[in-house]
Amino acid sequence: MLGDLIRRSLGGLKGRTDDIAFETTTFSLSTEVPRPTDRRVEERLRAVLPIARLVMDHGQDICRVRNISAGGLSAETSTSHPIGTRVRVEFNSNQHLPGEVVWTRETSCGIKFDKDVDLRELLANRPARGKGKTVRPPRLDITCSAELLVEGVLYRTEVQDISLGGIKVSISDWNCVNKDVVVTLESLRPIKGAIRWYKAGYAGIVFKRPLSFEELAEWMGKRVEVATLKAGAWTKAARF
Repeated sequence: MLGDLIRRSLGGLKGRTDDIAFETTTFSLSTEVPRPTDRRVEERLRAVLPIARLVMDHGQDICRVRNISAGGLSAETSTSHPIGTRVRVEFNSNQHLPGEVVWTRETSCGIKFDKDVDLRELLANRPARGKGKTVRPPRLDITCSAELLVEGVLYRTEVQDISLGGIKVSISDWNCVNKDVVVTLESLRPIKGAIRWYKAGYAGIVFKRPLSFEELAEWMGKRVEVATLKAGAWTKAARF
């Protein structure tokens, strides 16, 4: 029964992909935090692994969950996080679990949940009681500049958040809804998409071909690196 629930929870993928996801991501009712593994996974299987957002006091990161138990998880991240770092793991807009990094290996880490979870509830992915909210995949709150090319018209705008499948931007033209767009971000390839909604100066864009975990993680890693260099330069200048 748990196996069936796991298969249904991994995005509603059909056919053999369900079995691949089940075999690739390890689920356990143990309360132990999964340890790092040297088992390699083929590139074609990686897309079915669950994606989550890590929120910390100093920022955020995207992660790809490799193993999960009732007591914690192991995941790939875009950058390393020291042991002892407090995190909140967001599987979607409805499921947030606080925890702490207990081991690291390069850009992988193990996170122990503050309290053991019921995997059946976690994987069932139910909306919060009485709220009736739509469950949305994890999004990274990012503020950066971007360019939108909409039917030959160029807009310079600001990004509000981004996920593997879409992006939210500020824009003042409500007539852009349902139009095709090309989004250009610094250090990231131009992305084709379509503007699906507009509200109060913001628009939601759905990518025609979702970003891969590697693309978004690399982009996040570059942003962290640049921010760190800028902070270091500012600190050095302040000393003189």
